Amino acid sequence: MKRLTLTLLAAVFAIGLDAQTYRTVRDISYLHAPDTLKILAIGNSFSEDAIENNLWELLDAAGIPAVVANLYIGGCTLERHYNNIVADAPEYRYRKVVDGKTAERWGVRISDALREEQWTHVSLQQASGVSGFYATYDPYLTELIKYVKGFCSPQFIFHQTWAYSKDSDHGAFPMYGKDQMNMYNFIMNAVREALKDHPEISIVVPSGTAVQNARTSFLGDSMNRDGFHLDFSYGRYTAACTWFAALTGLRASDNSWKPEKVDLETARVCRKAADLAFDQPFKVSDISTPLKLQTAAQYRQERCKLDIYYPKTRKPFKTLVWFHGGGLTEGSKYFPEQLMKKGIAVVAVNYRLSPMAKSPAAVQDAATAVAWVFKHIAEYGGDPSQVYVSGHSAGGYQALMLALDKQWLAAEGIDADAVAAYYPISGQTATHFSIRSERGISFTTPVVDCMAPLGNVRKLGTRLILFTGERSREMMARYEENLYLKSVLEGIGNPEIPIYEFPGTDHGTVLTPAFEVILKDMGQ
Repeated sequence: MKRLTLTLLAAVFAIGLDAQTYRTVRDISYLHAPDTLKILAIGNSFSEDAIENNLWELLDAAGIPAVVANLYIGGCTLERHYNNIVADAPEYRYRKVVDGKTAERWGVRISDALREEQWTHVSLQQASGVSGFYATYDPYLTELIKYVKGFCSPQFIFHQTWAYSKDSDHGAFPMYGKDQMNMYNFIMNAVREALKDHPEISIVVPSGTAVQNARTSFLGDSMNRDGFHLDFSYGRYTAACTWFAALTGLRASDNSWKPEKVDLETARVCRKAADLAFDQPFKVSDISTPLKLQTAAQYRQERCKLDIYYPKTRKPFKTLVWFHGGGLTEGSKYFPEQLMKKGIAVVAVNYRLSPMAKSPAAVQDAATAVAWVFKHIAEYGGDPSQVYVSGHSAGGYQALMLALDKQWLAAEGIDADAVAAYYPISGQTATHFSIRSERGISFTTPVVDCMAPLGNVRKLGTRLILFTGERSREMMARYEENLYLKSVLEGIGNPEIPIYEFPGTDHGTVLTPAFEVILKDMGQ
């Protein structure tokens, strides 16, 4: 009778587990909410035209919090800015936009403004008249960058100025032969030189190219109000759209906000002129030119999604984060059938792929996704202390990189050893062949560097179990790479690292027996 009772209880438990209801939530973005952009221009009237009007509103319409500020002296050169930091001179008018409201102060020093916020972006530009002559940029640009670094660690922006209208009477125009395209080309060459010599500058805002693009439209050579400053409505709007695209990587054409005085058709031209400049910062594009299909930021937003499959009634549950394979060049998130209805949650993750995004984008995405699970799985009933990470092939490589190189999860505020266990299945342990391909290296040439799990071996504070198919059936050297990783890890003092080579299985069929071991190790 006792044996019968135990058998019945076991049967009831098995039926209960299988009868649990599960819920699936799809396409959750695991990207962080936008941080506040804090943008300071050390500029002149051209930065006044570009950012004091419209930029905050464009960012706000996109849901991006921002502080936008401009230090203004009309016609100010880089040399004068430099002299002002040496003298700590209170010579600037300072306008700052917070929550859509502009505050203005006079008699401000550059040091005053730099102390006021932890600026995320600081912009520099040359005065328009000499902006086409690179000899006027340094040593002043170098010294300004060095000075700003003493206050904050921003992304540095260089703001392209624009060529004057064809009939401009500006005193500097004769230096360019009173030729608009000649002036434009001089400016482009000078900015290229500045970027080459100053690697600290990570963003160029191609306002000069955007204005020139707009001139190819029905707007013609009407972008200026006085031959050099921008038209108050659509001219300034074009420059602000260019800043929006350069700062966010998003399309101004997808942002519906516009000033009331700009009609819809003109607004479309302004936005597209900005987007074309973002695509080709140093080349004039006719306004009829098609845009690139997708920006890097749009691609990131599209790919950085995850799905959650979880039991509704069994809480708190354990969670397995699952990275798909595909050589880092293809593939999409899915729930392995072998892991469904097993009493655990499965989080299936998409990540950016090459060549749309180059290394280390995929590993960065993997870390962001795992961090999202740690921070949010309790909202669905999961136990954040019971998060496991696995993946197949390229996904196995992702799991290995997160396990062995702690910097990726640390950047997201997570200790890699907080993961309960890592289960890479058929993952490369050398630098992934797609990363080698990006560098022009043959996939048959082994490389072990910072993007190789083998290049990041360490003492582990969590479990790692390796899985491959039968060595004669697996992908080239996949078993041997994993066996070598096991040896190196144990050689630096780790306890035994289990490795499972499943007889009769290949790179694809290895999944079924691997999942059986994974579920058992998870206590399922």
